[in-house]
Amino acid sequence: MMRNLCLHSSCQTATAAFRIVTFLILCLYLCNEDASAFQSNSHIHPATRSNLFRHPGYVNQVRPRQTASSPLLNFLERLRRKRRTNSDRSSTSSTGTGTALNMVFTTPSSVIEQASTDVLLDDLIDESVRTTARKTVMMQFDPSSGWIWRRWKGTVFSETWRICIINMIYAFLITFVYKLNKDAFRNGLSGFSILWGQLLSVTTFTLTFFLNQSYALWRNCYGYSRRLQGRLNDLNMTLASHAKRVEVTSTNNKSDVDNNVNGNVNGSVNGSLNGSVNGSVNGNVNDDGSLGSHQFSTYTEPAREVLELMARYTRVFNLLTYASFTGSHRPLLTPQGMRRMVDRGIITESERTILSEVQLPVTQRHNTLLLWMMRLFEDARKAGHIDGSSGFEQQFLEKCHVIRAQYGAIGDELQGRMPLAYAHIVQVLVDVILWMYPFMAFSSGMTPFLAVLGTGLLTMFYQGLFNLAKQFLDPYDNESYGKGEDPLCIDTLIAESNAGSVRWMNGLASTPYSVEKLRQGNMLQYQLPLRGWTIEQTTERKQEEMIVNTKKEAEEAERIRVEETERK
Repeated sequence: MMRNLCLHSSCQTATAAFRIVTFLILCLYLCNEDASAFQSNSHIHPATRSNLFRHPGYVNQVRPRQTASSPLLNFLERLRRKRRTNSDRSSTSSTGTGTALNMVFTTPSSVIEQASTDVLLDDLIDESVRTTARKTVMMQFDPSSGWIWRRWKGTVFSETWRICIINMIYAFLITFVYKLNKDAFRNGLSGFSILWGQLLSVTTFTLTFFLNQSYALWRNCYGYSRRLQGRLNDLNMTLASHAKRVEVTSTNNKSDVDNNVNGNVNGSVNGSLNGSVNGSVNGNVNDDGSLGSHQFSTYTEPAREVLELMARYTRVFNLLTYASFTGSHRPLLTPQGMRRMVDRGIITESERTILSEVQLPVTQRHNTLLLWMMRLFEDARKAGHIDGSSGFEQQFLEKCHVIRAQYGAIGDELQGRMPLAYAHIVQVLVDVILWMYPFMAFSSGMTPFLAVLGTGLLTMFYQGLFNLAKQFLDPYDNESYGKGEDPLCIDTLIAESNAGSVRWMNGLASTPYSVEKLRQGNMLQYQLPLRGWTIEQTTERKQEEMIVNTKKEAEEAERIRVEETERK
């Protein structure tokens, strides 16, 4: 009688626990990260942009979230959207091949065109024309242990806590089964801990090696992006140093000085700059039209226009390059995106027509921009707007070849990141180890509390390492795996390249020395002491300067008095 009551009580407890577990699993299933896309934000997160083209049903979901009248209505609305998304995913997968994935390189243009709304395109363009980044290329951290322990966003804890809770619930259910018949359960699992320990060794080695290979791919992609940015800077820096210049001489008349020296170089730079390149040269002009001590040289007008056009081509090339292999910027390559770039002044209508009609795949349009840059250099050099010999031409073209190799390597890394069999065996090993842990715990005499807690800890670390490796295999967040809280920030890379496209042109807008004096060998004016002037010497110089200025003011006042006397 007593045994039957205990058995009945255990069954009721197990039933209640099963209901609780089912409810928790349902809540975890509904509380996914896709719900953040329904929130009304002024800036669209890059991970949300990437998600737009992979699932057609996601297009209709990206809209300002409507505030429901009660939490129950919010719950039902979320469940309805989740069901619609799942049905769209199943229909998409059923129409495709068994091994094809809707990734950046294989996504149909119709899907991307459907997802490319004006709001999304304007957000992309606003971020793509910036010359200062909103945030760093990756999340920065303080190396102190206290600071790191307090972090949640961007850590494996925020990525794995759901699966950790699910596995702990699984271990909790195994605990109830174990309590029903401890002796039979323990006898049937005799020696199970030995098998689990052997599998643990294999899993640990395989997982750590897999993580190392994944990080190597992430580091390679980051290195290619930085080298691509550096070579683009090299092109603009080299052109700026070899651009034709107006050299000011002492024989210029006053009108020539006003045109060539004191004129503001107000060349509006298309695209990323909202101001103008103000290369004003403050020359001291004497009455006879000669210059004082400050004689600066500036670009010729045709050379400056060549530099501005090359800078704009550099920015457009960089933007189309990242749009070709990242999901966040892929909508810019659609017909609607190209037209919007014309409306926003990123490209001209003729450039859009050529890029749209060229016999190249959509994701290869940046190759056309690179050829435009090479041809512009050749034509400008032949026209005499760019100085330099054939060796300079060879160096410039070699930089262009390196640029082609860098962005080509990025696509190669993303397309051949990891064999399926490798990722599959690591996933199986990690899951088996976690599922087998509760049985190993009870076979070795652990308490139920340690069995549940150990399952959570192992899940947090082993599954966390595997999730981290998966994120390394997606450095540009094309798949939006997990929360996408710390991918390489494409907007930052583009903004830094935009700033570099005009940095060198602006930096050499004027030179601080006179080329005429350089030819004459009269450079003493620009020579300064090795360690500067001492404090005493600086004080003496200021006093002498004050005496000279006072003397000049007295002479000027005397001259004015004499002129007034003669006039009377």
